[in-house]
Amino acid sequence: MRSKRSRGSHASTQFAVEAEYAESIFRNALGDAPASIAALKRALTINPEYAPAILSMGSVEYQLRRRASGKRMFFSLLSLPEETEDLCKIIDEAGSFLIDTNEYADGLELYRLAARRFPNIAEFQQGIGCCAGHEGYIDEALAASRRAIDLDARNAAYVSDLGWTLVLAQRYLEAEVMFQRALAMDPAHERAQANLDYCREKMVARTASKSRSKGRTASGVPVQKSVRTRRSPSR
Repeated sequence: MRSKRSRGSHASTQFAVEAEYAESIFRNALGDAPASIAALKRALTINPEYAPAILSMGSVEYQLRRRASGKRMFFSLLSLPEETEDLCKIIDEAGSFLIDTNEYADGLELYRLAARRFPNIAEFQQGIGCCAGHEGYIDEALAASRRAIDLDARNAAYVSDLGWTLVLAQRYLEAEVMFQRALAMDPAHERAQANLDYCREKMVARTASKSRSKGRTASGVPVQKSVRTRRSPSR
């Protein structure tokens, strides 16, 4: 009897938290942010470990410029039980939010910890590669991008991301090979094509710069350093 009651109580709690979460989504779709947030808070009062609500509330806190609170919410996902439904997907969504909002330092920290707990999840390695590249940790970005490919060798996006990191490292010939490989895997991959075009522009510019430098040196004119531009990764 106790077992049946326990299962019934759990089902009732789950229904209640999912209802509040659905209400939050509905209110947000109507543009009623206060009601949406209130529903999220009710969902987390019912079940503080309900991962979708944690993700949504963390996003809200970042958007409201309450970074410390948002970070606590996102990082609490890392402490949830492994059997939590869609846990890795939700953690990756939190990381993607941080990337989309240029919170690369927090994203890098989140993905590093996630990869430590779940070392065989390719998305976490890709996230490390993206965030580390933005933060200037090129060697770490390259290593993580390669691990992502090792874990999912058929993913053209991962190959393209490695190519972009090689562009950041100014290793254009290697980057060109990666973009070509990504396009061979997925000819419709627009980001890989755009990055390949950009990579080739940089290769041409580098060749032209070297030619000008040789000419100026030969004529006795001091060589000036060119101003480099950096394009943000397409992710």
